[in-house]
This record gives sequence, structure tokens and C-alpha cells, in this order.
Amino acid sequence: MTARSGNYGLAQGYAALVGVVLVAVGLLGFINNPIVGPTGLFVTDTVHNIVHLATGALALFIAFGLRGEQQANGVIGFGVLYLIVFVALLLSPTLFGLLQRPVNAADHVLHAALGVVSIAVGYMAKKSSERTATAR
Repeated sequence: MTARSGNYGLAQGYAALVGVVLVAVGLLGFINNPIVGPTGLFVTDTVHNIVHLATGALALFIAFGLRGEQQANGVIGFGVLYLIVFVALLLSPTLFGLLQRPVNAADHVLHAALGVVSIAVGYMAKKSSERTATAR
């Protein structure tokens, strides 16, 4: 079983799903809707939407541009990035003036969950692959 087809499929599937969702959320933020945008459940502005597009592209790169342990490490790093974003936005809801609108509690919960779940998925993919490698 190769690293590409091994148990890293969890990391790839997760990163692909997160990437597609973040790109969709980034695009949705530019369209008037009740979910994402200046008056949505998740408050965003142009910069915030661009960040979603960029991190969505990063997640898609992790899913399709990395393989094996690098992919699992990429998912872990992605989670760390989102936890840093979470803490930074707790300290400054406008990200020190970069965002026009302060994020709200729903954004905080989503950023924290994305960080924690990403780290967990990355470690699960690594542990699962290690067990498979030692069982051979």
C-alpha cells in the first residue's frame, strides 16, 4: 500500500471538503444572502471573503498537491493556522483593523472548530497510516 493510496485518504478527503466549502463561502460572501456577508449570520467583508478564498485554495493544495505524511502535516498546519486566526480575532475582532466589520461569536466558534478538527484529522491520518505500515 503506498502513501498516496494508504490511510492518508482521510486527510485528502477532509482537506478537499474544507477547501471547496471555504471557496464557496468566500464567493457567497460577495453575494447578498442571510448566511455569509455584511449582515449575515457569519459577518464578513471583502477582505474576510478573500481570506476564505485564499485559505480554501490552500486547503485544496493540501488535498491535491501534497501526498502522504506531507498531506497529513499540511492538514495539521492548516488547523494551527485557523487556531492562530481564532486567537487573533479574539484579541481583535477586526484583526487589528484589517477587517471592516468585527467578527461575531458564530465566526469564533467556526474558526476554533475548524482549527481543532483539522489538527485531529491530521493526527488521525498519521496514526492510521503508521498502524498500517507496522502491520505490513
